[in-house]
Amino acid sequence: MKIFFTKLIFSTLILIFATSTITFAKTSPDETRTKLKQMSTEVLARMYEKYPESKSAVENSYAYSTISSSSVKYGFWGSDRGRGIAYNKQTEQLIYMKMREMTVGLNFGAKEYDLLFIIQNKNAWDRFISGNIKFGTEVSAQATDGVNGDAFADATIVANGVWVYQLDKKGLAFELTLKGARISPFRTLN
Repeated sequence: MKIFFTKLIFSTLILIFATSTITFAKTSPDETRTKLKQMSTEVLARMYEKYPESKSAVENSYAYSTISSSSVKYGFWGSDRGRGIAYNKQTEQLIYMKMREMTVGLNFGAKEYDLLFIIQNKNAWDRFISGNIKFGTEVSAQATDGVNGDAFADATIVANGVWVYQLDKKGLAFELTLKGARISPFRTLN
């Protein structure tokens, strides 16, 4: 009975993941760009509702990035994939981004989640859009940038000058893992 229940839950989670990835399948680059811009607006709205302080963080940032991601994890390995945009408020430059995350450890489940990256300065922006920011997972209830005294409640620092808010949308995942992620420009869309 437990095996049947486990298979049923896992199959349901895989179905959630599969339907979320079909959204971007077989669309033209222009259609994908339009969807990513709309998704970014929706991510910001959800973040502002869940983390009201994130609105001030975006307003006072050098740049920001929104990424919507989904993950499937089973056994020892797991994988997350995401897409989104990075927007430089100073230059009004918009770059389409993709994210890939791998996990190693005890994994089970599937989920969808949003990420909002707050980018504090030009140096962090240049590293972010070049794909030179690789990060793991770290938890922090209250973080400060250590330079300007800015506080990002509920945010996590992922690199020097880059903070992230995460909001789970749907799904369930159990993880006891080591993670590594890389965000890079989406070459076919830029």
